[in-house]
Parts: sequence; C-alpha cells; structure tokens
Amino acid sequence: MKRVDSIPTQLHIIKCEKHGDHEAKYTKCHDGKYFVQQYCFDCVKESEAKQKLEDERIRVADDIERDKTRKERLRANAGISKRNLYKTFDDYICTNEGQTKAKNDCMRYVENFPTDKSLIMVGGVGTGKTLLASAMIESLVDKHKCEIVKLIEIVRELKATWSRDSETSEEKIISWYTKLDLLIIDEVGSQFGSDTEKLFIFEIIDGRYQNMKPTIIISNLDINGVKDAIGERCVDRLREGGGSMIAFNWNSSRA
Repeated sequence: MKRVDSIPTQLHIIKCEKHGDHEAKYTKCHDGKYFVQQYCFDCVKESEAKQKLEDERIRVADDIERDKTRKERLRANAGISKRNLYKTFDDYICTNEGQTKAKNDCMRYVENFPTDKSLIMVGGVGTGKTLLASAMIESLVDKHKCEIVKLIEIVRELKATWSRDSETSEEKIISWYTKLDLLIIDEVGSQFGSDTEKLFIFEIIDGRYQNMKPTIIISNLDINGVKDAIGERCVDRLREGGGSMIAFNWNSSRA
C-alpha cells in the first residue's frame, strides 16, 4: 500500500480483470495520513483461501506419509518380512476344510487377544503357517508389542552376547522376548537342537508362561519333532492352560 496526505476528490480506481474495476479504500494511519488500497481485495482473499487449501493438502499428505513410515517401521521391528508386509487374513486363500479351520482358528485367536493361551502351528512347507502368523501380527501390532522371529535368530542373538565386545547380555535379550505381548517363534527345528539352545528357548517360553504371556511356535515338523527340537518341557508349557495346536496337514500351495 502507498500513503497519501488526504483522501482525494477523485478516488483511485482498482482495475481487476476478474472482479471488475472498483474504487480503492483509504485507511487512516496514526499520523493522520492514509493508506491507499493498491490491489483487489477479492483476489487477495481468493489467493489466501487457495493457499490455505494447499497448505492443508500438504499437511494431510505429510501426516499420511509419516503414518505410513511409522507403520512400516513398527512392522519391520515386529519381524514381518517384506513379502508378508501388510498381509491380512483375506490374503490367505482357502481351498480345503483344513485351511478354512486353520484360518478361523487364527482369526479367533486375534479376536480373543490379549490371552495367556499359547499356540503350536505344525505342518509341511508351503502350507501357509507364516502367512497366517504374519496376518495375526498385522492385526495386533498397532496396539500390542508383538514380534515374529526365527528360532535360529534368537539363538544367534544369545550366542553373540558371549563375545567380549557385546553391548548386551543374555539376560537382556531373554527379558525382551519374555515381556512381549505376543511372541511368535518361526522355523522351530531349523536350529541345531543342542542342550544349550534348548535351555535358551525354555528360559524364554517358561518366562512367558510364568508371566501369562502367550507364545506361538511354528514348525515344519510334527509335534514329536517339535518336542525333539526344543524339548518336551517347552511343549508342556505351551500346552498348559489351554494351549492348542493347529495341524497344517495338506500339500504345499507353492508352485
């Protein structure tokens, strides 16, 4: 705006191709002079409204991106693989009664969560155990501390603490896995099955049992093979208090 000493007889005309020509407004200043309108107020209002909408669009887009990043980080920290990221129960296609029952059992488990009841999922390769387990994590991870992890990875973590330069300890790792709201241990039977490894896994499963925290284990072995792999004491802890087993006893769906 420019300033003038007084309001002239011939008022300044604001020319606007969009809103038409109109007389300028004069606003008195504290020193007695006047500010003279130099632009179309309607254009300014429209520009401000447009900018406000654009700012809101950017804010919403940023919020969506931040939420997406947060969710992906949460799921990555929960151990969900990229292949199974955001997989839901709808992604598990049933072609036989066994698959339908397994899917319904897993969905019911989620519906009844939190629970202290553990679950054993056994069956051959390619029968959908890990997919269903990932769908369970997907359903719970935004509200509960969950993790799906391969047994061999737990063993490696614990053995890594034996190194002199380790920044953590067996106790801290076992405490972490013991306190999770839900721990799913995948590929049980892929480890060596030494007495030390069995002791590790028993400490975790027993610690969770004592704290009434549920554990789900997944294995390509049958129940007897699971007992050999992690010890009968572990299986007893998983079955106590109403823990159940799902047998994936159909052929692989992988081509």
